[in-house]
Amino acid sequence: VVFSHNLSYRHRRHQRLLAPSSPHCRHRAQPASSRFWMLGCALESREAVFAALSFSAASGSLLIINKLCIHAIPAPSFIATIQFAVCTLFCLFLRTSGLAAVDGFEREKVRPYIAYTGMFVCTIYCNMKALQNSNVETLIVFRACCPIVVSLLDYLFLGRELPSARSFASLLLLVAGATSYVLTDAQWKLSGLRAYGWVGAYFCILSVEMAYGKHIVGPHLGFTSPWGPTLYSNSLSLLPMAAIGLAASEAETVRTSQLSTGSVALLALSCVVGVAISFTGWYCRSLVTATCYTVLGVANKMVTVLANLLIWDKHASPVGLASLAVCIFAAASYQQAPPREAAGYARLPTTVARSPSPSEAKGPSRVRRAFPGEVK
Repeated sequence: VVFSHNLSYRHRRHQRLLAPSSPHCRHRAQPASSRFWMLGCALESREAVFAALSFSAASGSLLIINKLCIHAIPAPSFIATIQFAVCTLFCLFLRTSGLAAVDGFEREKVRPYIAYTGMFVCTIYCNMKALQNSNVETLIVFRACCPIVVSLLDYLFLGRELPSARSFASLLLLVAGATSYVLTDAQWKLSGLRAYGWVGAYFCILSVEMAYGKHIVGPHLGFTSPWGPTLYSNSLSLLPMAAIGLAASEAETVRTSQLSTGSVALLALSCVVGVAISFTGWYCRSLVTATCYTVLGVANKMVTVLANLLIWDKHASPVGLASLAVCIFAAASYQQAPPREAAGYARLPTTVARSPSPSEAKGPSRVRRAFPGEVK
């Protein structure tokens, strides 16, 4: 993966970053028979399939590994900080060694990633706290409801149509499945709304992060490879996550914890998978729409549930698992909406205002390429 993105990424980026359904490249759209269908989203190339499968493998395994790490080291922000640091050091190693094209820090690129970093850190921490206070199935069901909000953000900010009748029915089925699960969950009966505080915060922040993350991975920022967003998101998240850990007195928790060889091995494994999910996440995000990316993240968690049943006794009831299956099926059957034909749409906030280059200032002959999902 490292070498495949070294010198040829720029050439492939110009060919893939225009969405095949975009009005700027309709003549390049492939026939339906030549497309790859995965989780309700039409993937236009083998590269997109490879990115989706790689992201699914990393995403499906990291939740289980993080759960094991929290059992061994009850300090979620400490674990996340170590993962961010390892990923940052790995990106810097690739940059200094020349093994991959990794963008350096530039003001125009850093500014939008600061806003994303705030959402990213909050999402990671809420995810860790949710795993600490509830079961894995609860987190997955709330994650399964994210496409509802992301599809609306796609319509409002990323130039997509509202969901079709089939997709709207899938979203309603998502809500029904999630409601059924919550009403039958033992944690709900014991603690009520307090048991879902961290999960609810995770749901809200993640939905906005999915749409904004799609915006800042576009070619208007000029990244040479997905390693650039990987470096930015992890390095900018280090200090905020460490501050959260200090505020939560996790330093004392780590100091008093008895770290065994198994605990250190789990932490090291989580760092390796953390690098993988960070890179493959940005790689996949650049190839599909925000809603399709969200649906993909939801559907690949089913293997996590199966593994959870084999590892822990703290899991949902049979009715709750059936409700979970309904949620996953509904999320997988959602189909991304086509681009709108309207003249424009509202932009997401904190968009970077770039000064025109000398060649662009001479006349309107040079037009900026649209990023995936954008409709002018």
